[in-house]
Amino acid sequence: MSKILIITEGKDPDKKLIEHIVKEFQIKGEVIWAKIGTIYAFYKDIKEKYDENMDVIKYIKYKYSDKISKEFKASEISYVYLFFDYDLHSKLNEEYENFEKIYDRINEISEINSFFENETENGKLYLSFPMIEAYHKPIGCNYIYEKNNFEEKLEDFKVFKKKIKNETGNMGMTALKSQYKEIIKFYINNSENILEMKFKDVEKNKILKFQNELLKSKNKVKIYPSIPIFLNEYYKIEKLQEKLEI
Repeated sequence: MSKILIITEGKDPDKKLIEHIVKEFQIKGEVIWAKIGTIYAFYKDIKEKYDENMDVIKYIKYKYSDKISKEFKASEISYVYLFFDYDLHSKLNEEYENFEKIYDRINEISEINSFFENETENGKLYLSFPMIEAYHKPIGCNYIYEKNNFEEKLEDFKVFKKKIKNETGNMGMTALKSQYKEIIKFYINNSENILEMKFKDVEKNKILKFQNELLKSKNKVKIYPSIPIFLNEYYKIEKLQEKLEI
């Protein structure tokens, strides 16, 4: 059986949510987990050490040995997936109208996304906009789409997690997990409303470009989590819809 390395932020709920999705959607392979902090800090660390001969998996195994769920050999890993928050407000020091700083951050996340472009090489990065808590947003709005409910201003990123918790009534993880099919279906059915593209076209690079341009022009992003993006790229829409109907 092939082994998959899945890397998430250092928060346990993030790992538990992705773990649940991997199980329910029968992602094939033995999963090794690593929780390592923000994508920006992680990439900065790699970039300082990186050369074209560097094996990123070996480096992760060495540098983050205390953050990994079980021992493995780098040669055993067939695929690497990373699930992180867009989180672009960090390091802006609340200068939400400082376009130079904002553009620098946009360029930075674009560079990071390009580096983590292939799941069989350095890994494939999936971003949640603005954070992974976007996954639970449909529950908080009773699965009713309204444009204003699925937009988030840059200045409000810092309170997004708290807002989602309030909207969902602080539901426990078990209750949240039980609605996974409804959540994924919502994001499939509303991709045109939220992202201005049909779900079959939902792809990580297109979405990042769309969100970056929206942030540049209107200082906001559309609320959309990484999980449906990953599932569409992994299964494609027809197979994914079959799994949602089982």
